[in-house]
Amino acid sequence: MRLRHEGGTLVHLAYNAGVHPAEDLENLIAHLTRYAVPVRKRLGVERMGIGLWLAPSVADHLVADRIELVRLRRSLEERGLEVVSLNGTGGRNHDNPGPDWAKPERYRYTMALAKILAFLLPSDVRFGSISTIPIGWRRDWPADLHSIAARRLERLARELRGLYSVTGKTIRVGFEPWPGCVLETTEQALERVCGIDSEHLGVSLDACHLAGGGEEPGEALRGLAEAGATVVKLGHVHNHQGEACQELPSTRSVLEDTLTAMLSGAVYGNAHIEVETHDLAVPLRTKGPGALVSMLADELDWARTNLTALGLQLAA
Repeated sequence: MRLRHEGGTLVHLAYNAGVHPAEDLENLIAHLTRYAVPVRKRLGVERMGIGLWLAPSVADHLVADRIELVRLRRSLEERGLEVVSLNGTGGRNHDNPGPDWAKPERYRYTMALAKILAFLLPSDVRFGSISTIPIGWRRDWPADLHSIAARRLERLARELRGLYSVTGKTIRVGFEPWPGCVLETTEQALERVCGIDSEHLGVSLDACHLAGGGEEPGEALRGLAEAGATVVKLGHVHNHQGEACQELPSTRSVLEDTLTAMLSGAVYGNAHIEVETHDLAVPLRTKGPGALVSMLADELDWARTNLTALGLQLAA
C-alpha cells in the first residue's frame, strides 16, 4: 500500500512474502494468487505492496530469461500487486540464510536481485530496496575474511551505480544488524558498510530487535542521522496475540520514532516498511491458507491504522 506524508514523501507498506517461500516461478505465482490477492481484497485496496523472497535458482532463472521476468511483472500487475523491495537473505529456503559476504555466491545472488528489482519497480518509483544478511554469522572474523567481504561490497556498489546509469533506478542494499553476527549494531554497520557508498549501501532496521533491547532506538537513530547513513528498509512485527500475552515487545513506538525521523529528514532513506510475519505464521500453516491470510491482513491493517494516525494519507 502507498501512503503519503504531508511533505510529499511516499511511504510504501508491504508484507514480507518469505512467509510462503517458493522454489520456482510457478509456485511463486501460485502463492501470489493463494495468499496475496485475498489479503489485498480484505484490506479493500486496488494495489498492495509485497516484499518478494526469491530463491537463488528463481533469481538466476529470471535474469537468464527476460520473457519469464516479463511474465512475473505482468502476473503482479494483473493481481493488483507491486514490488519495491526484495528479501535478499537467500539460501535454499527462507530458514537457511545461505552463503556469507566472503563468498562469491552472495554477491552474484544480490546483483541478480538488483537487476530483477530494477525491472519490477513501478514506472513512477525510483528507489528499490534489498535486505541482506549482516555480513556473516560469526562475531569474530579473521582479517582476511573482512578484507574479502569489503572488496565484494565495493564491487557491489560499483555495479549498483552502473545499474542506475542504465535503468535510472536506484537499488539500495540494506544490512540488518543482528546479535551474534559480524554486524551486531548500527554502529558496526556504519563502520563497515555505510562508508563504502552511502547512496547504495545502508542499514535495514528491525523494529522488533530495537524494541527488544538489542539497541537503544533513539541512540541508534541519532547515530544514523549524524553519519548521513541510509535506512534502506524498516521491518516490524506487531503480533496482536503475542503482545497481549506479553510474549513480544510492542514495536509501535519504534515504528513511529523511526518513521518520524525519516519523514522529518533527520534520517535519510527509502520509506519502505515491511511487515515481518515469518515466525508468527509458523503455527498457522497447519490451519490452511485462510488463517494465514487473516493474520497478514490484520497485521497490515494495524500498520496502516497507525501510520494514518501519524498524519499519513492513503495514496492512490
